[in-house]
Amino acid sequence: MPAIATEPGAAAPFTEAELARLRRDTPAWGAGAHLAHFAHGSASLPPEPVYAQWQAWLEAERTLGTHRATERHADALHAVRASVARLVNAQPHQVALLGSASQAWAAAMSAAHAPHVITTHDEYGANALHLLNAARQRRLGFSVIGARPGATPLTQRLDHALRHAPAGSRPVVSLAAVPTAWGAATPMDGVARCVHAHGGLLFLDASHAVGQEPVDMQALGCDVLVFPTRKWLRGPRGAGVLCLSQRALEALGTPDAVDVAGAQWLEAERLQPWSDARRFEGHEFHPGLRLALGAACDYALAVDPARIARQNALIRQRLAHALQERFGWQPLEAGLPDRSALLTYRLPEAFGDGAAFVRRLADAGVHASFVGPQHARWALEAAGLPGVLRLTPHYLTDDDEIARLVEAIETTNPRVHR
Repeated sequence: MPAIATEPGAAAPFTEAELARLRRDTPAWGAGAHLAHFAHGSASLPPEPVYAQWQAWLEAERTLGTHRATERHADALHAVRASVARLVNAQPHQVALLGSASQAWAAAMSAAHAPHVITTHDEYGANALHLLNAARQRRLGFSVIGARPGATPLTQRLDHALRHAPAGSRPVVSLAAVPTAWGAATPMDGVARCVHAHGGLLFLDASHAVGQEPVDMQALGCDVLVFPTRKWLRGPRGAGVLCLSQRALEALGTPDAVDVAGAQWLEAERLQPWSDARRFEGHEFHPGLRLALGAACDYALAVDPARIARQNALIRQRLAHALQERFGWQPLEAGLPDRSALLTYRLPEAFGDGAAFVRRLADAGVHASFVGPQHARWALEAAGLPGVLRLTPHYLTDDDEIARLVEAIETTNPRVHR
């Protein structure tokens, strides 16, 4: 994914000793001798330092109470923004910490002053539902274009849509760095220049990029970058990140849900929102989750996102080869450039309901995901699919896990034998 990441081939490969140490550092991996986890894109397996921060907070809260424990951790909580900023090449004042990527995306969109949004079929379900609801309430307008490879480059499609956007409203382009139901990265070359040439803002949902590949906000030129920590970053559930370019900080107003954390109450009828990203945060947050978020960022940086990307490319190849060799399966992304470690498959009719198939795999100790219309309706309808099997290995995945996945497919679905 060179448009998103540093070329992974330049990174040093992991040694087997390093991988063994990293696996030992992962409680779920070490404890689950018969567990094969191919759902890192849904919720990954956090390393021990993430739990250590969480547990340290719980102990402080148990002994000191919430307020005194927060005061004790004030410096560490302040440092979390700096950890996030280092991970995506931003500045701490550009970072807001919220409850999820979807909440972060919606908060930024609510501050965009009745925009006209140009998105694609690959928009994530929560973001799409926000657009549908906001359009119904006449708070914005939007149009949907195709994002998949075709005869016309994405930049040309965007330029045409931007030229035909309604006059008088700020254009906003919303893209997924790696879609939730499609493992090929969205080509970003020239996109920011195109959007900015029309005076627009570029929103990038990097939920399936951060933690899987290096992500450089400055190089991408995006104005709004969002991602959760529970996916590829290997952090806790219930924490999300919003990063805003300086351009976005100046262009966006105050979000709908501003509270005492986001603005100063200067006079009885006058408030002043913070000029930095803090105006998007809420007063109520869980300090343990925030500390664990910072630990996940620091851990990924220590491991090195470029090395993670290189290993993920190798694991993806091994997994795709194993499924093709045994069952004749081809990932939907086969033959495309900029593939990620997110692989999607069209399930044969013999498997029946996809969600039920994934539950059968779970009963056999194999975690996978089935992405249906609730999370990717536009993309699935455009592709003529009822849903896709999504397999998301990560850099810790080993050959034994791949073998257990193949065995589980065979034993839970005997009709797949060739």
